[in-house]
Amino acid sequence: MAMMLLGSLPIACGDDEELAPVEYPLVIEAKGDGTTEPPPGTYMHRPGTVVTVTAKPAPSADFTGWSGAASEMDDAVTITVDGNTTLTATFEIASWPSGGQSTYLNPILPGDHPDMNVYIEGGDFYITGSSFNLSPNVEILHSRDLIHWERISRVVDPAWSGLETSTSAGGGTWGGFIVKVAGGYRAYFAVNFNQYFAEAESLAGPWGAPVHVEPLDPYTPPEEDPELVQFDRGTGYDDSVFIDDDGTTYLVMKAGQCKWNAKTGGEQNNFGVNLLQKIDPKTGQLSGESIDLSFVNWNTENGGCGDPAGDPDSALEANWAEGPTMTKRNGFYYYFDSTHTGCGGVQFGWRSAKLSSEPADWTPLGAVLTGEAPWRGAQHSTAPFQIADGTWWVFSHSYECDNNWRGLGRQGLLSQVTWMDDESGAGVPVVNGRLGVPAPAPALPPSDIPFLLPVNDEFDEEKLAPAWTFYGNMPSDRYSVTDRAGWLRLKPAQGETRWAIQKDALHAKAMVVRMDFAPAAEGDAAGVRLGNAVPEQDLTAFPTWAQAASLEVSVARVRADGGDQIRFAFRSVVPVLNADESAYESTEATVVSYDVEAPSDKTLWLKLVHGKDHQATGWFSTDRLTWTQVGKPIDISALENYDTVNTGWVGNQAGVFATSASADFDLFIYRDGFTEIAAAEPDQESGTEVVSSQSEGPVLGGLENGAWAMYGSVDLGSGGVRSTDIALKASSAKGGAVEVWIDPLAGGRRVAICDVPATGGWDTWTTVTCKVDAAGSHEVYLKAKGGSGEVVRLASLRFVPGKD
Repeated sequence: MAMMLLGSLPIACGDDEELAPVEYPLVIEAKGDGTTEPPPGTYMHRPGTVVTVTAKPAPSADFTGWSGAASEMDDAVTITVDGNTTLTATFEIASWPSGGQSTYLNPILPGDHPDMNVYIEGGDFYITGSSFNLSPNVEILHSRDLIHWERISRVVDPAWSGLETSTSAGGGTWGGFIVKVAGGYRAYFAVNFNQYFAEAESLAGPWGAPVHVEPLDPYTPPEEDPELVQFDRGTGYDDSVFIDDDGTTYLVMKAGQCKWNAKTGGEQNNFGVNLLQKIDPKTGQLSGESIDLSFVNWNTENGGCGDPAGDPDSALEANWAEGPTMTKRNGFYYYFDSTHTGCGGVQFGWRSAKLSSEPADWTPLGAVLTGEAPWRGAQHSTAPFQIADGTWWVFSHSYECDNNWRGLGRQGLLSQVTWMDDESGAGVPVVNGRLGVPAPAPALPPSDIPFLLPVNDEFDEEKLAPAWTFYGNMPSDRYSVTDRAGWLRLKPAQGETRWAIQKDALHAKAMVVRMDFAPAAEGDAAGVRLGNAVPEQDLTAFPTWAQAASLEVSVARVRADGGDQIRFAFRSVVPVLNADESAYESTEATVVSYDVEAPSDKTLWLKLVHGKDHQATGWFSTDRLTWTQVGKPIDISALENYDTVNTGWVGNQAGVFATSASADFDLFIYRDGFTEIAAAEPDQESGTEVVSSQSEGPVLGGLENGAWAMYGSVDLGSGGVRSTDIALKASSAKGGAVEVWIDPLAGGRRVAICDVPATGGWDTWTTVTCKVDAAGSHEVYLKAKGGSGEVVRLASLRFVPGKD
C-alpha cells in the first residue's frame, strides 16, 4: 500500500521514482469581525484546482482586503491551487466619519422651548427658558456643539410655596437666565412678573430654595391724575442678563406691556418699562442703579407700540418690546426686543456707543429677525454670541406657522449671525435665513450627546427622568417610581386625574405603554395620551382674546357602562362667547370615541399612532407582537394646529395618565420602531433632500454616497421584544445600498447593510428587508452607499419585532 504525505513532500514508490503530490492544502483565514465562504479552515485540492472564496463581513465590519495567495480588494477572489496555499481575509470594524456634523436641520430643540437665554462657559453651552405651569420648573439644557442637547437639571421643586398661586396654565415660571458667582451659579426666573433666583454649586444641582429679587419701586405713569392706577412693575418677566467688559452685571428687564389701561375711565396710556438694572454680584439683588430704555416702547417704526386692534399677524401691530437681550461687540452695545410672540412676530435692534437713557444715543437698526416659512414667528432670541472659530450665532423660538403644526409650541431654532460693519466697527446683525432647510453647522467638536427628544423610559431608576414633568404642583404622594421597582405608579384621588408628561416634539410617531391596571369602579381609567396644557381647567376664566380650548386624544382602559373597555377617544372643549362677546360661556365636551371589550389580561400594551396627516389610530395588545385596532382613525388636526398661546403658552404634551384609581406603567415608548416611520421626517441629516413621489408623497431623496438621515429616540425592542430585521421602502435607478447605524456619534455600531436593487425608476418602490439584531432606545442613522450620483430614495423604515 502506497503512503501519501501532505504538503510538498513526494510520494515514494521506488528507489529513484518521484511522483507529484496528490493534493495540496488551501488554508483560509479570517482576521477581524467577519468570515468567508467557504468558511475558514484547511481544504485539500488537487494541483490546478480553481477555487472562489468570498469575504463575508459582519454587519458592523468592513472587508479591507486579501493577503497571501491574493491581494485584490474585491469581496470575491478566484485562485488556483498549485502548492501549499494560504489566503487571509481581513476585516475592520466600520467607523463613522470623524469630525463634527457639517450641516444641521431646524428645529434644533423640537417641541416647546420658548424665551431662551444662553450661558457659555468654556466649550460648554447652557440654555434655560420658560417652563410655565409644567413642573419641576426651570429646565437647564447642556450642549457642546449647539445641535445636541441634554437635560441636566430642573431648578424649582414643584412643592415650592412660591408656585402655590401660579400653577394654572400660563402661570409657573417665565424666562430664565444663568449667572456665575463665587462658589457656584445663580439661575434667575420670573413668577407673577417678579424675578427670583436659586443657587447651586453646579448647574446640575441640587438647587437651593428660591430667593425673591426685591423691586426698586412701584411705577406710576408720568402724569398727575388722581384716577391713575399705580402699576407695580415688580422686576419683570422674560428678562435676561448682560455682563459688561468690566464685569458689571445688569438685569435686562421688561415690565408691563406697551399699552396699559392706567385710568379707571379706560383711557390707554403708554408706559411699558424696559430697564438695565445693576445686580449686586454678592447678594443677587438689584443695586439701585438703572438705565432707562423704555423709549423703545413708543416708536412703532422701530418695534414699539402699535394698535392692538389691528392685524395680529402684522409685524408692527400689538407690539410690546418684550424679551429684551443685550450683547457687546467692537465697543458698541446692541439691544434687542421683540414684538408679540406669535406668528408674524418680529425682533428689532438698537445700537449705542455707550450705555445711556437718552434715546438720541441709540441708533435704531430696524427688524433684525423676521423669520421665514414655516418659521414665520422666529424672534424672542437669545443675545447673539460668538464661538471659538469667530462666528456668531443666535437661538430664537417660533411656531411652525405654515405647516399646521402650531400645537408643538414655540420650537428652538439656531441661526448664524453675520455683521454688516462700517469703518468704525459699528455693525448691523443680520440673521442668516435657511431656517427651513439644511444649513452649515457650527464648527465645533463632535458631540456624543443624543439629539434632544422625549425619552423612552423603563422606569428603572430611583428618580423619575428629568424629561418628565407634571401639570402644576404634583404632590409627592400622587406618584412613585419606588412603590414598585421598575414601574411608574400614578396615584390619583377619587374623581381626580394625574398626568406624567413630556414635550411633544414630532409630526408623526407611535407611543406605546405597557400598563398594569384593572378599572374597578365606573370612571376609573388609565392610558396613554397627547394633549394641550389646560386639562380640567375652567376655560371661562381665560381672557376672550385667548380663544381657549382643551383638546386631547388618548387610548385607555376604562370602566364604562358597567364594562371593562379599551377606549380610543378625542375630546374637545371649546367655550363660546356670550351675546355681547364680553366673556366666555362654558360648553359641554365634544367627544369622538370607540370602545371595544378589554381582554382578561390585567397587564396590556396600548398604542397611540398619529401621522403628519393628523390622523390618529388606537390599538391594544397582550404581547406587543399582535395588535388589535380600536375603532376607526380620528382626525386630530384641531389639536395639532392649535395655537398654544391660547392655552397658557405651553405646547402639546405626550405621556400617561390615571383617573380615580392607581395605575402602574412598566414602560413608556415615545417613538416605537416597530411602527412605520416616514423617511422624509429625519431629525437631522447630511446631504439629503425631501422630494415628491406620485405614489408615496414626500420621500427622502438626494442620497448620494455618504449622505445620511438620523431618526432619534427610536425604541428597537423592550419588554421582552427585540428587533430581528429592518424593512426599508426604497427606490433606486441603478441600485445601491443603505447602511443602518445605531448611535454612531456615541461609539455605536453599524447593524446592517441593506442592498437596494435597481427598481426601474425613482417612483418604482420595493421593500428591502435585512437582518438586524438590536433592542433598547437608540438614534438610528440610515447612510447611503454606492457609486456616483443619487444612489437611493427612501419612503419609510420599520423594524420587525420578535421575541427576545
